[in-house]
Amino acid sequence: MSEAYLSERIGTGIPGLDEMLRGGYFVGTANVVSGDSGTGKTIFGTQFIVEGAKKGENVMCIITSEESKSIVREMKTSFNWDLEEYVRQGKLTFVDITDPSLRLQKSVEIAPSELIKSFKKLVESKIEEVKPTRIFIDSIEALFLAIESNYKLRTLIDDVFSVFRKHQVTSVITVGSMYNLDNMVEYGADSVVKLGRIIAGNNLQRSIYIMKMRGSGTINEVRVLNISDNGMSVLAQSPYLE
Repeated sequence: MSEAYLSERIGTGIPGLDEMLRGGYFVGTANVVSGDSGTGKTIFGTQFIVEGAKKGENVMCIITSEESKSIVREMKTSFNWDLEEYVRQGKLTFVDITDPSLRLQKSVEIAPSELIKSFKKLVESKIEEVKPTRIFIDSIEALFLAIESNYKLRTLIDDVFSVFRKHQVTSVITVGSMYNLDNMVEYGADSVVKLGRIIAGNNLQRSIYIMKMRGSGTINEVRVLNISDNGMSVLAQSPYLE
């Protein structure tokens, strides 16, 4: 990575997180958000692209496991984020499984590696068309679960991430904790944020920490992740009771 590549950062839009990242994500990097179901991964990624849309950037949301209308409805009712309005303004573009190219996922005839090649080609053409600064993929494991060879899996993950890096798009990619796939995805990422839940006494706290970030120091603490009507924020305190 060049010095210029590592000098420019992009804010996440999540209060308290940029401090932990020492200024935000590096532009053009592939950034993984990992955690169990219900830890806030979709909220995290949506808040990241909403931040860009608010600033007038072109952003993209790629959904591999459901239709975009589900996330539009959820974010409107939970946080009053009007994703449809950003679409009308031309600031937000959705790519989801209703796209004819991705609906191949439903076919038993296509090999998993061919599906990923189709996905990569579709995404690259959309990036060249829309020219987004930010992309959110929710969630990447739907693409890779059928790949049995770890070597092939590593290669295909790198191939997908390379598309974002080549076009200097800053991406947030969510992955769930299943079948050890998260470890493989995390390995190929430029940064990894881990979301979780911690039981401390009788309290259940959401937690967040930076597992890695290439080319930068981070605040190496586990902190409280708060989700309110305004979205997600990171509190400067530990989820563990003193």
